[in-house]
Amino acid sequence: MFQINPVLAIALAALAGAGLAVQSGTNAQLGRMLGHPMWASFWQFAAGTVLVMALMMALRVPAPAFTATAVSGPWWVWIGFITGSYFVIAALGLSPVIGVGGFIAALVAGQMLASLVIDHFGLVGLAVRPLTLARALGGVLIIAGVLLIQTRPN
Repeated sequence: MFQINPVLAIALAALAGAGLAVQSGTNAQLGRMLGHPMWASFWQFAAGTVLVMALMMALRVPAPAFTATAVSGPWWVWIGFITGSYFVIAALGLSPVIGVGGFIAALVAGQMLASLVIDHFGLVGLAVRPLTLARALGGVLIIAGVLLIQTRPN
């Protein structure tokens, strides 16, 4: 796809994670201000659509060719939009209940556990990266972190 320095990639991923934390809180507040969380979700996707379209035009990204290959590909290539929508809706509803820290911790735990399974079996077209004891321990530590973050102070 494109070449990027691994250190820069980690920093950009951390920045994206910080953005998710901000997004969870701001969208929850926007949902309260608009009278329903679904309105915040609507505006989230409307603004995202405008931004992505402007970026594609600026970068002169060619229109896709919906050839037989694209349409007849594996069914799972088309579910990303559902998981993205689920994230926004879950963040709107759950961040006020468990806090942004609790939501993001649980989000990271879910991402990590799913990632370990995807890597281990080479799902969704990715290379196999077997589950090792160290990687499994990392997953357990992330779950422990979620539990610690959810603990309420006395």
